[in-house]
Amino acid sequence: MNKARCAVFVGCLFSSLTACAGQQAEPAAPAAAVNQVVSMNGQQLTLVNDQQRCALRKPDQTLLPLDLPWPCQFTVDRQDKPHVETFGKVPIVIVIHLTAAAEDSPECRSEYRAIRQINGRLEPSIIARTASCMRGAGDQKNYTGLFTW
Repeated sequence: MNKARCAVFVGCLFSSLTACAGQQAEPAAPAAAVNQVVSMNGQQLTLVNDQQRCALRKPDQTLLPLDLPWPCQFTVDRQDKPHVETFGKVPIVIVIHLTAAAEDSPECRSEYRAIRQINGRLEPSIIARTASCMRGAGDQKNYTGLFTW
């Protein structure tokens, strides 16, 4: 178990360092409505504001709290559409919250968590934090590395 946690930590750290080296920080942008809805295995999932916290509304209208501040959004592909990564036959999405350090500062922070649909139910990962504005779909390790498989 400790090896798994260490591997997740190292993966998140590597992801953060890679993102910092490859991007200039940009101020956080409000979540666009287009990035608030995704389809996983034919089920429409919607991000909603639940008392200034991010939650995922399932097709049966129940909410899955994500323990991330509002606003949040799904990571997007090159066409700016929410990205669904498939690992094996398991679909996974990432929900992200971006925070600018200060109005006049180029620094940015990201908090995100992956949500997978496995055995017919939604399962959120642990929350990952990075010292950069995570942009785009990310790498497969961002989707898979936060879970125990």
